[in-house]
Amino acid sequence: MLDSLYSYWANLPGYHVLGFGLIAYFTYYLILVVKRPTFVCAEGPLKNYLLREIPTLSVKFWPTFWCLDSRAQTVFASVLRSKVIPPISYKREIYTLKDGGEVALDWMDTNCNSNSPCIIILPGLTGNSQDEYVKCLVYAANNSGIRVIVFNNRGLGGVTIKTPRLYNACNCEDLAEVVQHVRNVLPAHCKIGATGVSMGGLVLGNYLARRSQEARTYLSAAEIISVPWNVHKGMLPIMHFYTL
Repeated sequence: MLDSLYSYWANLPGYHVLGFGLIAYFTYYLILVVKRPTFVCAEGPLKNYLLREIPTLSVKFWPTFWCLDSRAQTVFASVLRSKVIPPISYKREIYTLKDGGEVALDWMDTNCNSNSPCIIILPGLTGNSQDEYVKCLVYAANNSGIRVIVFNNRGLGGVTIKTPRLYNACNCEDLAEVVQHVRNVLPAHCKIGATGVSMGGLVLGNYLARRSQEARTYLSAAEIISVPWNVHKGMLPIMHFYTL
């Protein structure tokens, strides 16, 4: 039995084997890969609003069929964006914090006026204003007429380290100072929002939770992108080269 099966497959033309492989691959793709996004939200007006205004939440996501793995997508997207998106010429403001530390606020206000809203972008763990994913957000916002400020943490993006204290996901004090500073600099009628990516999202989330009243006073909107649901569990795969 096994000999006959081996003989059958060994004598198949190459294009037959290729055809079987493609059929198996696309069957796997259609059944196990293509899915609707997981949407987690309590029942109520917010959920209804999101489902109504973001139609992609209700349709299937079709990943690039030749680049399914999330790690490969991350690497490929970073390489592609680095070739396509040019460096951005920001107006840099070095802001001194209360403890003497310094952060860099990179402003992008092309095509903006005094009435333009403003968004503060918080990059990830080692990110700065020239990282590809940050520049994507900057261009998208600025092309919509939004003034952008990228918050470069202590020691990142060319910022000099002036104190023994650096930054971490639990510390939202630096962000609180920056938000208050931006509010004081911009006209009173100018709306301010904030977007945090990865660790920047954790910092922003802590700010919104711990200083909720202050956040409501200064921010008109906030968005958190690609943050871990459980930081401790999220750290475990980092210890392995590849996790199935």
